[in-house]
Amino acid sequence: MERCINNMQNNNIGTPFSEGDSNQYESHITSAKIMLVDDEPINTDVLQTYLEGEGYSNFITTSESVQAIDIMRREKPDVILLDLMMPDVSGFDILNMMRSDKSLLHIPVVILTSSDDAETKLKALQLGAMDFLAKPVDASELALRLRNTLAAKAYQHQLINFDQLTGLPKRDTFLESITITSNQLSVNDEKGAALHIYIDNLKNVNTTMGRENGNKMIQIFARRLEASVRSTGSIQNAFDVDTTVSIARTSGDKFTVFMSPIDNPQQAAILARKIASDTSHAIKLDGRTMFTACKIGIAIYPDDGDNVQTLLSNAETAMSHIRDHGGKDSYTFYSGSMNEESARVLAIEAGLQTVIEKNELRVTYQPKVDVKSGKIIGAEALIRWISADLGFVGPDNFISIAERTGQIIPIGSWILNQACKQAAEWRDRYGFDFRMAVNMSIRQIHDSDMCETTLSALRESGLPANCLTLELTENMVMENAESNIELLRQLKKLGIKLSIDDFGTGYSSLSYLQRFPLDELKIDRSFIEEIKSENHRAPIVRAMVSLAHDLGMSVVAEGIESEEQLKHMQMLQCEMYQGYYRSKPVVADAFEEMLRQDYPNSKAA
Repeated sequence: MERCINNMQNNNIGTPFSEGDSNQYESHITSAKIMLVDDEPINTDVLQTYLEGEGYSNFITTSESVQAIDIMRREKPDVILLDLMMPDVSGFDILNMMRSDKSLLHIPVVILTSSDDAETKLKALQLGAMDFLAKPVDASELALRLRNTLAAKAYQHQLINFDQLTGLPKRDTFLESITITSNQLSVNDEKGAALHIYIDNLKNVNTTMGRENGNKMIQIFARRLEASVRSTGSIQNAFDVDTTVSIARTSGDKFTVFMSPIDNPQQAAILARKIASDTSHAIKLDGRTMFTACKIGIAIYPDDGDNVQTLLSNAETAMSHIRDHGGKDSYTFYSGSMNEESARVLAIEAGLQTVIEKNELRVTYQPKVDVKSGKIIGAEALIRWISADLGFVGPDNFISIAERTGQIIPIGSWILNQACKQAAEWRDRYGFDFRMAVNMSIRQIHDSDMCETTLSALRESGLPANCLTLELTENMVMENAESNIELLRQLKKLGIKLSIDDFGTGYSSLSYLQRFPLDELKIDRSFIEEIKSENHRAPIVRAMVSLAHDLGMSVVAEGIESEEQLKHMQMLQCEMYQGYYRSKPVVADAFEEMLRQDYPNSKAA
């Protein structure tokens, strides 16, 4: 069984060639399809003889100018040598008809004329002619003009149809090709599969390391993708089918693969897993180790779309779904319910654009409680969105979308300012260094204005830097750890505290963990839930507390819901806790009432 990569070309000159490969380039030029149109057959015979001497062999000739356009539409030549002065239908007439036919518009035309009249030449140029040859034709000049014309066509075709960064076909070229393929599938009652592929980490690389390194990542990913689909033995071994695979770069961080025919959707799943495995490896960019990974949405033809546009749109919808909700999964198949989900995501994206201007964001505060005294010593600020159009939108539903679209930057700045102002007020009213914790996303940390945004929030609120803690998740800091270490050190120089949230749920390297300038470790609630009594062994929790203390960090236990859990954390000398045992997240007024209870002798009580 053979499998091929479809280059999606309609003619020889359109096929991409490698830079510096002179033999390949020469072969492309001399295999061009040349059409000769002249009402004198002897003229076309002479031209063909000349060109055969230069190595050309692919000719279409006609002395019947009335048939020329029909022949062009059928044969799609690479270049046309056209006589101007012909009976019935002149060269001007043919140029006019070519100009109004989209399929013929870009075929280069070299005019053959014995006229030196400037007006004649100008008219031909206005109608789209590319060059002129004077009759009688000189053989050397003919070869040179033709070669230059074909080289120009090849370059133009490359620019129009192929992505200059990867050499892969562009979206329009891809659509044209797979439309033809899908029509053939329909005739044969066969199926195909579209795989829409998204490079997961590209935007982060562009933001943190610049567009040039982002382009390098795209090139590396494209090479890995091509290599992956060229070696599809696993698909062929699993199914008795001769499969063709086409690849295109359809936008900045997105690629599309079309495979056909398939006799089972599972073939697409096998290919998706293979692509995800083959492309997800470390790469070096400017001496840093970065990681490529991808998310893949799959749509089956004709089940998920009986036309190419619908099929690709549904494959992209599936990709968006797994990108936003799929966790560590690398691919998913399209389902009709995803269109509803896609519409919801679009509505959230639109709403986020004006969420601050419409004053739809709210902040709630969950107490951070001292384990020994049982008093509130700080809070974690948590964002809530109450949309006029969508109602309550939970953080799990909009934070990832805000990160992807970049709206997390202004939203994060807004909550940082609100939280600092509130912390400064409570610090002043209750007479102690009230500590405010604010969650950060990776987009915020890598924002070039992050340090200034933080300083501005502290200055405007009057909150001391050591009363502000920025919380980052374990997986967030471990992704591209080297670059994150430096960024966190810059933030640390401001005097603020840094905390690692949801600890234990990720994949921290202990050698990296001790290099991060962290002040606090928060044990994820999933580990606290395992504690059923004061004397429960809970060796993992014990080890986490011990590790944090050895690294000079204080410990916060998340999700404390019972007295037994609290006493266990007291025994382990954990410093703080959060959880429903004391309070769920509440609005500022309700939080302040708890502060009055804990600090009855303060000036605010």
